[in-house]
Amino acid sequence: MKILVAPQKVGTGMPKALATIARIRPRVAALTEMDLGKRSLIGQLRHALGKRYRVLAKDLGQHSQEIPIALRVGRFCRLVSYKLLPLSPDVGVKGTGNDRWLAIVRWRLFGRAYVLLHTHVNAVIQNHDTKSPDFGEMLHNERVPVTADGMQILEDQAAKALADPKVDGRVIVTGDLNYLPVPRAKEWEHSPQAVFRRLGMKYENSRVVYLAWGPGLRLATAEIIAAHSATNPADHGWILGHLRRVWRRANRAAA
Repeated sequence: MKILVAPQKVGTGMPKALATIARIRPRVAALTEMDLGKRSLIGQLRHALGKRYRVLAKDLGQHSQEIPIALRVGRFCRLVSYKLLPLSPDVGVKGTGNDRWLAIVRWRLFGRAYVLLHTHVNAVIQNHDTKSPDFGEMLHNERVPVTADGMQILEDQAAKALADPKVDGRVIVTGDLNYLPVPRAKEWEHSPQAVFRRLGMKYENSRVVYLAWGPGLRLATAEIIAAHSATNPADHGWILGHLRRVWRRANRAAA
């Protein structure tokens, strides 16, 4: 099962980006920044991917369509549910502190349940200056506490999905989490690394972009599609992960 985490840059190079997604044909494509430019790109996304994809992007006002998920459905795959939860309000500088949301999608593939949580948290919450003695430290601005609250919501929702026996650990978290990995001694309590460790999830990342998976899945292959490349015009590297189901004790008991 191919999962593509494809953060955008407010529509930059969209025709080329969408052509790449259509060529890869992932089971799930999780995108970002599809309405931060005050115009929705969801129609363009739906047209490019075609009828085989359900593009999930509720219009709840403000920037709720910012994190669309495209699910490839068909005879053996059907959408079960989709919801959006607010993570943080519109705070601080425009473009970095916009309202943020968490998308939660559940589908069934060959009769088995899967859950994906996808988000894009606030920007400029961590010192990214590699020449600074405070590199990796959290900044002190109004975006940090609301992002901490949002990451706690993400952790709580992922824990709930992981505890669902019907899902059996087949939980995926994707998104632009705007946090660079640092040594554990300097790690923020609400960093992706700390959250995934508490949840018992493994992950791959391309700088601030993450793909994490629960114990009911394993990573077969992972590819980083470089930013500003012939196939990815965005400003962040994409992650293409091929996840496989793990045959666990719960699977054997149900067989």
